[in-house]
Amino acid sequence: MDFHIDHHRLRTDSANVPYMGSPNAGGVLKPRFLIIHYTASGPDADISKYFFQKSANVSAHLVVRRDGAITQCVPFNVVAWHAGKSQWTGKDGTYYSGLNNAAIGIEIENWGPLNKSDGGWVSWTGAPVDGSKVIEARHKFGVPDCGWEVFTTAQIETVIAAAQAICAEYPIEDIMGHDDIAPGRKSDPGPAWDMNAFKAKVKGEAEIGDAGMVVHSSSGLNIRSGASASFPKVHDIIPDRTRVLVHEASGKWRYVSVLNASGQPDFSGWVHGDWLK
Repeated sequence: MDFHIDHHRLRTDSANVPYMGSPNAGGVLKPRFLIIHYTASGPDADISKYFFQKSANVSAHLVVRRDGAITQCVPFNVVAWHAGKSQWTGKDGTYYSGLNNAAIGIEIENWGPLNKSDGGWVSWTGAPVDGSKVIEARHKFGVPDCGWEVFTTAQIETVIAAAQAICAEYPIEDIMGHDDIAPGRKSDPGPAWDMNAFKAKVKGEAEIGDAGMVVHSSSGLNIRSGASASFPKVHDIIPDRTRVLVHEASGKWRYVSVLNASGQPDFSGWVHGDWLK
């Protein structure tokens, strides 16, 4: 899928993507950043229609549904209300307080963190979620440690293509999650979104980002519930050459998310760092 931008609207080769203009926007935006969000909603909710309501008091530039369908809600040169109370220091040392005034926001349809129930997994609303579409992982900032709905391949491909078009059109300095600019207050997009791989694909670089490492142990590697060999194993042995994302360190131990064949986090735990390279 290829997109480009014309007059601050996202287009395919033949037409603009569907547009549902949100009234919850205003002011001139000169984009410096791209912020990734999840909607915390199920497949029955249409977030672009929600943003269309003045009473929602929130918006984003793009919304991507589970099937990869994309809708634009705010032109890219207009401030959308997606970041809220937030802060970030740019690569040139410029401090930003309130990223709405400097960032394009993409909302991806996804439940986000999930709770375990007797019947499996449920969303914050109590709606059941298919266990085959759930990973267990700890957020990179430590909490929450729970289940997370995975993002679909169609969503990932659509967001990559949209981000590439945005970065080609505007001087985007960095791509962050909502959790990066509002740590402790927000957890989106969460550990089910491989931000390092996403940024690398947008930039056309190698898929493993700065936090990506590979298991180097011919006999495999144990993964445990804590940062010591005294803690119980939480999963089968991780095979040699498995890719992982490192989130935390405690001495020589590393808290990692193990990536599946699709490059998405599958499960998490502590491993000895000497066997990662």
